[in-house]
Amino acid sequence: MKLLTKEEEDAHYRNVVKGGTVGGILGLAGGVAGVLLAARRYHTIRDLTLPMKSFLVTSAGTFTGIIAADHASRAYENERNAAYQWYENREERLRAEEMRGLTFVDRAAAFARREKYKIISATWVASMVGSFVLVGRIPGLTGQQKLVQARVYAQGLTLGVLCASAAFEISDQRKGRGILDSKKKADEAKKAAVEEQTHADRDQGDLWKDMVASEEQRLSSKHQSLYDHHEKQEGATVKDEGATEKKAEEKEDKSEKKDPKKN
Repeated sequence: MKLLTKEEEDAHYRNVVKGGTVGGILGLAGGVAGVLLAARRYHTIRDLTLPMKSFLVTSAGTFTGIIAADHASRAYENERNAAYQWYENREERLRAEEMRGLTFVDRAAAFARREKYKIISATWVASMVGSFVLVGRIPGLTGQQKLVQARVYAQGLTLGVLCASAAFEISDQRKGRGILDSKKKADEAKKAAVEEQTHADRDQGDLWKDMVASEEQRLSSKHQSLYDHHEKQEGATVKDEGATEKKAEEKEDKSEKKDPKKN
């Protein structure tokens, strides 16, 4: 697994914070709008205390903020790792080709397996709203009693959806398509990409070593030829100096021989 540098960690942090902030703001806006509309329409929501209304609003903002931050983190990882993105696109293409040959029931089951956690969250919200509507029609209950009764109904329905999702997950794990299996495949793709990058760097390093060795050999041979040429030049210079000295001595001898005759 490739370690992140300080710059990459800062960029990832900025993307996650930005995505989570945008998602949280949109979730808070949606929560406020939903509570206001529900308060106008349903007497049960209108009778809730301010802390309970604030809890509903902040829950919507927290939920959407977490999902948006997770999507921002995954988007940054996909942009950073091209091999992993190619692997994900390949998986999507294979999944799309597989889905074309399925019936409507099989497609619905596959969608439920793939989006089971989003379905659980949406089911909880829908069950809370539906429970409020049903309990609100019961006379003789206060707002707090209706809220508690609605939460019981919603928790029961959510528990049933959780059991169904657990059954889907067990079935996927037996087929090798569970959450852990998907993570293992993603880790294997990242590991393969790192190994390919390592081999490429190694090949590039070997090429650089070959270039350096060739250059050193060329410089070495060039230096040797210059050295030999320098020795040849020094030998020729010594010979020329010896010949010049010899000629000078001969001239001196001749001049000495002429001088006694003149005397």
